[in-house]
Amino acid sequence: MRNLDTVLNVCSENFAQFGNEEDCGRLFHGRGHVFPELEFLIVDWYPPYVMVGVFGENASEKWLQELARGLQDMLPDLKALAVQYRGGRKTECVDMIACVPDEHVIHEAGHAFMIHPKRNQNIGFFLDMAPARAWIKRNSNNCNVLNLFAFTCSFSVFAHAGGASRIVNNDMSKPILERGRENHLLNQQDLERVKFIPHNLFKSWGRVRQFGRYDLIIIDPPTNQRGSFVAEKDYGNVLKRISQIANPGAKIMTCLNSPFLPKRFLQEQITRRAPHCKFVEDIPAAGSFCEQFPDQGLKISIFRFQP
Repeated sequence: MRNLDTVLNVCSENFAQFGNEEDCGRLFHGRGHVFPELEFLIVDWYPPYVMVGVFGENASEKWLQELARGLQDMLPDLKALAVQYRGGRKTECVDMIACVPDEHVIHEAGHAFMIHPKRNQNIGFFLDMAPARAWIKRNSNNCNVLNLFAFTCSFSVFAHAGGASRIVNNDMSKPILERGRENHLLNQQDLERVKFIPHNLFKSWGRVRQFGRYDLIIIDPPTNQRGSFVAEKDYGNVLKRISQIANPGAKIMTCLNSPFLPKRFLQEQITRRAPHCKFVEDIPAAGSFCEQFPDQGLKISIFRFQP
């Protein structure tokens, strides 16, 4: 029960930090190894639903039921709670309080996004990226923005809201980009300013160069996606193209979420492959994603292209 009290106390503290009652976010991040014996657990709030993630077999059903009851007492608007048991690529999802829907619209800072909360790898939204999205909104005004590895285009939605003159979203997956288009429409945003390019960068950069040069370039690739991108091998091949597609003074956001590649990996890649990019600042992950070993968590840095 002592561990359960820790989880509920941290959930309560993080919930109090959310911007408003509509905002989604992580309530508990055991995967950061800050809370001993709770590394197996995450708790996410997608109002009015909670998703509990269990990695491995470290929690009894009784303990999880107690957790569900505690969260129900804490969150007066909670309508349903489900537990995802995650073991590698295998996922089993069990509803514990009512029924979490397969599709749901969430909100962050007043913007809406469609998610699929019961999916393992691809719910459609990364909660830890909230500070990066806020930064993009503040830094997009009148910018021609390139969003590489765009996924479901949450960065694009925030760039549009920040006044970008044009946003070019590139991802290999056409269905994923269609979900990005739907996210823009959910936010009633004009698609005249938004391009969607379902294209493999490593076959040709011509489509991307067609709409450049760019004032803001966002690079947020998968860490290790078989057959398309392996960060250790391919990140540098993206960085070396910056001089061909960036305007002088362009801002470059680099993102890396590998537990095996430290922050210095990106710094070394920039020095080697994009030496005209000068470090400006680091952007932290969302506050509830506390990490005992920061190099193993999400790393976001801003550079400026100065040829």
